[in-house]
Amino acid sequence: MAKNSNKKKTGSTQKPDLAVHETLELHEVLTVKQSAYLKANMMEEMAEDKELKKIIRKDSTDSKKAIKEIQELLP
Repeated sequence: MAKNSNKKKTGSTQKPDLAVHETLELHEVLTVKQSAYLKANMMEEMAEDKELKKIIRKDSTDSKKAIKEIQELLP
């Protein structure tokens, strides 16, 4: 990934100056995280065990957080 000194300032946040292949890789990771988030939400509705629902809910929360973080990096 690009060095911190190569960051672009957009609004109030700074975004790294990414190479094309890094941007594409982030898009791939974003797609996987979005799929995991959607799947976790669907599976939580089907799960009957409380502990399993708790695990799925945590996975959903973690995926949602990762999605936001990745989106902040993308141009």
